[in-house]
Amino acid sequence: MYHCGMRQMEERHVANQVDLMVWSHRLDLLALTNSKGEVQVHRLHWQKVWSLPPPSEDVVVDSMAWRPDGKALAIGYNNGSVYIVDIEDKTVIDKYDFVQEVVEESEYKNYGIPCIRWAVKAGTLESATEYNLYDDCSIFLQMPPSPSTAYKAPNPDEKEKGCVEHLDQFNQLNLLMIAYGTGNIFMSVFGRYPYRSVHMSQFTKDEYGDYEILDIQMSDDFSVMQVLYVERNTNRVIVSVTNTSVLSAYSEELSIVANKHVHIVQMISHLDKTMKSITEAWEHILLEMDTKMAYYASTVPEGGVSADLLELLMLGVPSDELEVFLLRELTAKGLKKFGSSVELSYSTIQKLVLKQLNIVGQNLIYHLSELRGLAKIPDRYKVLGLDETKVTSAIRASFAFLNKCLELQQVIDVSMRNYKAFFRWLFVAIVRLLDEHTPSEIVKITQQELTHIADFLYNFDNVQVENDEDTEEKPMKFNLERLGQYLQDQELTILPDDEDNPWYKILKENSCLLKENDTIYSTTEFKKFSLVQQQKYLNREVEEVFDIHHKDIAKNFSVLYNIKCYDGDDDLDVSESVRISQIFDPKQQRFMMAIVNTTIPQQGLYFMSVSVKERLCSATTCEYFFSPSLIKDCNPPSSVENLEILDIQFYSSEYLSLLLKHPTMEDSTIFLQLPLKIALENSQEFNMKCRNIIFNEDMEKIDLSPLLDQSVYKVLEKMNGNKIAVSGARKVAVVLSNIQRKVRVFEMEINGEDEDDDTFDTTPQLNLTHNSETIATPDKDRNTGNITF
Repeated sequence: MYHCGMRQMEERHVANQVDLMVWSHRLDLLALTNSKGEVQVHRLHWQKVWSLPPPSEDVVVDSMAWRPDGKALAIGYNNGSVYIVDIEDKTVIDKYDFVQEVVEESEYKNYGIPCIRWAVKAGTLESATEYNLYDDCSIFLQMPPSPSTAYKAPNPDEKEKGCVEHLDQFNQLNLLMIAYGTGNIFMSVFGRYPYRSVHMSQFTKDEYGDYEILDIQMSDDFSVMQVLYVERNTNRVIVSVTNTSVLSAYSEELSIVANKHVHIVQMISHLDKTMKSITEAWEHILLEMDTKMAYYASTVPEGGVSADLLELLMLGVPSDELEVFLLRELTAKGLKKFGSSVELSYSTIQKLVLKQLNIVGQNLIYHLSELRGLAKIPDRYKVLGLDETKVTSAIRASFAFLNKCLELQQVIDVSMRNYKAFFRWLFVAIVRLLDEHTPSEIVKITQQELTHIADFLYNFDNVQVENDEDTEEKPMKFNLERLGQYLQDQELTILPDDEDNPWYKILKENSCLLKENDTIYSTTEFKKFSLVQQQKYLNREVEEVFDIHHKDIAKNFSVLYNIKCYDGDDDLDVSESVRISQIFDPKQQRFMMAIVNTTIPQQGLYFMSVSVKERLCSATTCEYFFSPSLIKDCNPPSSVENLEILDIQFYSSEYLSLLLKHPTMEDSTIFLQLPLKIALENSQEFNMKCRNIIFNEDMEKIDLSPLLDQSVYKVLEKMNGNKIAVSGARKVAVVLSNIQRKVRVFEMEINGEDEDDDTFDTTPQLNLTHNSETIATPDKDRNTGNITF
């Protein structure tokens, strides 16, 4: 007989009202949310690991789910956004925004994120356990250094967090399912690769249905999905049993494509960071120019800067304004410093292009080419919505980006050469004006250098600023030749001269090479693109490859049954008042579901099981209640008919945890572990095709109290409970008081002798630094070891 052994670990009062509580099934960690929208993670002994503030004011958490490995937490906010947070340092790994998804014509609906589930598929993935030489891209590719260390010496051991995240592969397929809007379910493989988004109307055949999803449960092999939802028009709770065997049959393919997606997304993210670094280096040059030249430019007519400098170059005599500027504002010492600063910025940009953009672009082409190879196997990958033409377009965009990077390198080489000549000539001009002696090798300027300086000065103040307002003052910006135009989101004004390019000549003379060819590309259509425009085009093409909105794969899921379970009153808020819990029993291949309406104390526990063994579905149901006879030696008032059920949650596939109101002690509650074997034995089979409401007043009601032993419950004295959170995997439970500011944490399944020893951890909470915090390992014996964060 099961013994409800519970050892109290902690009792704590909290500053803010607790709303949600979710245990990790891999680590002894409890995630909480409060009325301020904060998410806190605590250890078993109530030591806080970290606290995460809400993304903005007046935003609270709707739902949470732990990643199966316990290393990340998915948090759904009522503003329609979902954050995937790293448990180690609370950094946001991924972010989804579903607000835009729910805008329908002129009507705006955002019901938040009512449900998040992170399911794991039984069985080990072959791709994760068997090493394949051809899948190891590190053999063929050079990993780019982190953009943040671009200015430092490269460290071979330093990798981006995202890369480490990917290399630590999952041995099992897992699926993140997010409910949002009026009945949408977004599915993401590993929480990274967007697989599909499905609406309940595809299962109910009602396009205009307005639904709220309460819970989602997958079978252990991902072949069947059970969705519990509310039909808002009728306030009716319905269970949808759906065939999702495509997830089971193509789990290996899903895993492979998801891993490719992670690689590609990391490269795109790396590109964004590197482009930001390049832009910052360029803005540093502009800042130097603005500081030195803006004052002088404002004293002369438009175009006067280059005109005065060209006059000095041709005649050797400066204008009065230029002479004052060179001797008083710029000075020889200032010019040297200015030249060094500009040269350093150019050198930095050149390194970023060579060591970052080129490597990332090549890696991107490699991964996209592999993806195109997969798309050429339609019998395996077409079902995932992989389109070969879209992948080919993304590869083409990557080639065009690499070509633009090569173009930029050539521009930088020319610019560096012109700059050095310009600064040397200007230094000589200043020294001559001061009548100082200069070495002959510095004074000597070749005719070729003169040409370079003249070309440079011609575009020196080629100001092209779009000014929408009709104001007289124009902001002075220096084009400084050809580099700056590549780092702006507009077309190039000075196009490269590629007339003598042998490759372009070959393509021009042999146009047949380009006809119906997905290997040889012409980049002439991108000739006017800046590097920023080229990068944006690349991002769009890659997004198109993984865009789930264009994938018509809804036909791969098919509804088996829609079972009308419960009819709520018109004024009943089902998501607030009705407590629901679901679980799948892998041994018996059946879903189990429990429903309790907390607003009607006399209503009992609605229990339903759906067996999917050998694809032959059958279901049983019953309404259970608990009479006061459950409590031995208790004489309740005659007015108490049965015990009020406060909260429910499946502890495991063998037990359902319930929190019951004590019949005589007002400030106490009862924690009950209901053996599901008893619930199943006493439930009655029903026709799943029945169109009537299953849980109705006519159904059989059974008192479970006489069938239960005294050892399956425990009275929690001086704890007026309201909510529970349990985990059979970790053998833990937490009870929240009705005022939502007091919690009790328990260890479960304790032997009778140990149970009497209700030890409390009275050690004062130390303000540990983050690095010293430890979290218990997922071993059965919690004292065997720790991992340090």
